[in-house]
Order: sequence, then structure tokens, then C-alpha cells
Amino acid sequence: MSTYSSDRRSLLKIFGAIGATCAYPFASDELYGQTTAPLPETAPHFFNKSDFAVISHLVGLIIPETDSVGAVRAGVPEYIDMVIARNAEQQAVVADGLHWLAAKNFMQLDDAAQYALLEPLCEAADSGNLRARNVQFFALVKNLTADGYYTSRTGLIDELGYKGNTPHTGFPECREH
Repeated sequence: MSTYSSDRRSLLKIFGAIGATCAYPFASDELYGQTTAPLPETAPHFFNKSDFAVISHLVGLIIPETDSVGAVRAGVPEYIDMVIARNAEQQAVVADGLHWLAAKNFMQLDDAAQYALLEPLCEAADSGNLRARNVQFFALVKNLTADGYYTSRTGLIDELGYKGNTPHTGFPECREH
């Protein structure tokens, strides 16, 4: 008969394994922020050229170029391609979303019309209303864009100012404002 502590330990191991494997859809050594060189130019793994162009455009709308590098130049489309290529369920969501955008002639629309088409999807995704497949698609692309950008060297180090792997002589205290 197992004891409470051994049952509890087994459950904690299972929960830890689930958390470690579900938190990111890729291995931790593939985080962009851990690389020092830009990714090599390669053909997309999952997307065809046309679909890759649509994903790249969406990524550019989600995190555009401003006074800092946007998501496209940070390599986020390549990151999304890498992640989607490894997940059949996400491939189906993305394929459905790309078909939906194509039916709306998304790439032929002007900027205002594109934003008008995407804003309801963004609002639904942000509110957690993920029943519609096109909302699932947009939520997935939006989340992967943020993940890819803020784990890229550009997002993590240049924009957020992350200075990992640096020793501290002390830690500043927390102060309430």
C-alpha cells in the first residue's frame, strides 16, 4: 500500500512533466533568445511561399516596426513555421485560418480593411471566446508572435533589456509605491 507522501510525490512528478512539456511547444534550447546569430535563411518547413507571406504579413501587423525592429525582422515568421511544422493540431487550425483569410481576399485589402477584419478576432481571442475557428487561428498566431518575438534576441535583449547570466553582488529590495 502506498503512503500519502509517495502518492503525492508521484502526482507532483506528473504535474511537473505536464507543465514542462506543455508550457512551450518546442525544446528550451530552441528559444530564440538563446542564440547569438540570426537564423539562417531557409525554405519554410510547413508553409508554402504564399501562406508564409500571409503569416509574415500578420506577424508584421501584430508587432510592427516602430523605433525598434518588428516581429518580421526578428525572425518570428520562421519561428512560427518551425513550431507549426511540429504540431498537427496547430497545422489544422492554421490551415483553416489561412483558407478563411484567402476567402476574404485579405492580402488584397488595404490596411484599414485588414485591421477591421482582424479586430473582432483579436477582441474575441482576448476575451477567451475561442469557439470560432478563425478566432482560434488568430489567437494562435498572436500568441506565437508574442512568444517568438519576446524570446528572440531582438525582443528579449534589445527591447526588454534582459541581461541574463550576469552575477549580482546583491539584490535590490522591493518597495511599495
